[in-house]
Amino acid sequence: MTGVPAAPTARRSYRVRLLVGGLIVLLTLALRLWGLNATSLWYDETFMLYHAQQGPRAAVLGLLQEDNALPLHGLLLSCWIEVAGNSEFSVRYLSVLLTTLGAPLVIQLGRSLTHRRTTGLGGALAYATLPIFVYYSQEVRMYALAIPLTAGFLWSGWRLVSRCGEPDSVQSTSRRRRDAVAYVLLGLLMLSSHLYTGLAWLTTAMWGALSPLLTGGPATARPGGKPRLRRGIAGTWWHTNIALALLALPIAGWALWRLRVDATAVSAIPAEALRFLPIIYGVGQYLAQPWNALFVVVAIASLCVTLMGCFSARTPHRTSRRLAGIWFLLTLTLPIVTLFLMTAIKAKWSERYLLPSWGVALVVAVGTGWELLLRRGTPISRPRLATALRGSGLLLISVWVALVTPALVRQSEGTWALAIQDEWHPKPDFRGVARHIEAHGGADDAIVVVGGYATSAVDYYYQGEAHLFGVPYDKRVLDTLDVVDLHDLEVLEREAGSHRRLWLVLWQHHLADPTNLIQSVLIERCRRLPVDEGFVNVYLLLFDLETCRPLDRLAEPATVLETAFEAPIVLEGYHLIKTETLWEVDLWWRTTGPLDVDYTVFVHLVGPDETIIAQHDHIAGADAYATSRWRVGTRLRDRFFLYVSESNPRMTDDLMAPGFCEDCTLRIGLYTPEGRLPLQDGREVLTIPIF
Repeated sequence: MTGVPAAPTARRSYRVRLLVGGLIVLLTLALRLWGLNATSLWYDETFMLYHAQQGPRAAVLGLLQEDNALPLHGLLLSCWIEVAGNSEFSVRYLSVLLTTLGAPLVIQLGRSLTHRRTTGLGGALAYATLPIFVYYSQEVRMYALAIPLTAGFLWSGWRLVSRCGEPDSVQSTSRRRRDAVAYVLLGLLMLSSHLYTGLAWLTTAMWGALSPLLTGGPATARPGGKPRLRRGIAGTWWHTNIALALLALPIAGWALWRLRVDATAVSAIPAEALRFLPIIYGVGQYLAQPWNALFVVVAIASLCVTLMGCFSARTPHRTSRRLAGIWFLLTLTLPIVTLFLMTAIKAKWSERYLLPSWGVALVVAVGTGWELLLRRGTPISRPRLATALRGSGLLLISVWVALVTPALVRQSEGTWALAIQDEWHPKPDFRGVARHIEAHGGADDAIVVVGGYATSAVDYYYQGEAHLFGVPYDKRVLDTLDVVDLHDLEVLEREAGSHRRLWLVLWQHHLADPTNLIQSVLIERCRRLPVDEGFVNVYLLLFDLETCRPLDRLAEPATVLETAFEAPIVLEGYHLIKTETLWEVDLWWRTTGPLDVDYTVFVHLVGPDETIIAQHDHIAGADAYATSRWRVGTRLRDRFFLYVSESNPRMTDDLMAPGFCEDCTLRIGLYTPEGRLPLQDGREVLTIPIF
């Protein structure tokens, strides 16, 4: 009779778990809808939209050619637009729905790892509330699809390994086959959403291969003496992963092609990036010390509880717990190590690349720690310890929620860093820029976006009549091999020549225009008109074009030299502007072939006695566009400043006299740490007299 009331109790417990799980899913949805349109769409999102709006076929082909992620999300977005439209809310709502589906998958993953039907809710709560997951759930990019697919793939991997340990029967064989098919299909979909989901596959494959070697034990033994799990791994596991690898070969080929042609941006140094992980995946961007450190302590404490609970379990499911511990160890370390090693091949790093692998493991591990504490003290023999453990679990959850709440409030207001930096970098306000131009501009105006790849972001919002174009011209991809040079002055004159005013939009212009050519030409030659409004992380300037045409007149140097160096680079000419305290030297460079070395340019002002009075050395072009990245035929104007004020210790009384330095010379050249680059005539430096 003791078992009679168990069924109603179990049903009641199941209803409670179902209710709590449903509430967490609703919380996941609500937090992702909160502040959904607080910021405007930015370059990455409107780039995806540009292709998706062309139709499913065009979206797939366009994204395959230009994006760094496979087009599964773009295809889905294109179909979604056909039904729901392309408004800000609509395209972001698709991402919200996709990531909300990740919550029940995280629950299932947590339940499988701990071998308890009552667990998984803690991981879902952490997933619902961690600010970085909320942020990328609102972005119109592939992460919204990659995250739930990865969670489903990890769950299917665990199920497949678990099935390998079941006794052989027709039913178990059928289940293994279904799990293997689900594993392969989810793996292909996952890899087709984002290449960096391959980190999750790598971790899962290694875990499945190592788990029988590290666990074994009675729970997996069979009468012949060999662990059944080991036999299953040797068969089903490897066959399934080999099948997935063969089917993913086209994806690998595409990835190698993208690795060769991609030159999107200058990346953060991985060694420096590591210290930002606790900030990006915590509340460090929103809360000051000691609160951000406290959040990290809560996360680490929860992780420690999870690992101790997995490796110290004395239950009938000890083997499964150890498997879970191995899974946590691998998924919390291997993705970071692998990504760092990959930067040796392609120096490209971003915290978001870890979201589908390390990020999912993080929230599941944290939530599992909470649940283990809340359920740890079930034995009645030590009620005080049980109470203390439950209290610790409630404390960790309470502190977590108390810290993420103000962080989410601030995030809902539109504040979030786009990259790993010490300072704030919120999303650029292209929406505000477009609306300001629309309200204060007209058909007689032109709009130029530097760099041109962000034109799609302005064009998405701008509904006015002004002519919109970008430089580099007709470019949709941020590519630091293709930047603004002197040829773009001709584009500027052609596209803006018939218009009365020109709006200049600047975003990441230090990458798109490393020599600041467009802005400097407009400021120096045209009358600047006031813009009475500022915008977050994007700059807007307005110029009167009536008195400064043609805009391409600075495409040629004032003094022609045509001096060739031994490397395929030519100094076309120069222009010298002298003031009482500052001399400006502009140099015109042209490449006649590929350059394999990064050179530094030096400009020295040398007195009659061969003393260097002033000098300015810097990387030719800019840090983001060193000479090894210059394309054949590139023409750049590089600017140098020589300070000749009284504060210069090299300025003597004679040099400061009126008409000083009539016998001085400019000496110009290029060098590397190994030495100077000779000119074709054998000289190491070009000497120019000053008249």
